Amino acid sequence: MPLVIKLIIVAFLVFWTILGGWLVMKYGALFGPHHDHRAETPGARSFGLAHIGAVWVGAFALGVWFLCL
Repeated sequence: MPLVIKLIIVAFLVFWTILGGWLVMKYGALFGPHHDHRAETPGARSFGLAHIGAVWVGAFALGVWFLCL
């Protein structure tokens, strides 16, 4: 059973890494200035990006931590 759980965690980490790579590749479209919402400030965009980055790194760290238990 522990092997199955570790395989699931590894699959999650692979998926999470691919998702992170996709976010980096689509950075301009996802996190760039929004043409319809000109009042959005660069600070608001950077806060959103920092939040997404923190969630990504935190989930990856938790996955590695549970994998190494």
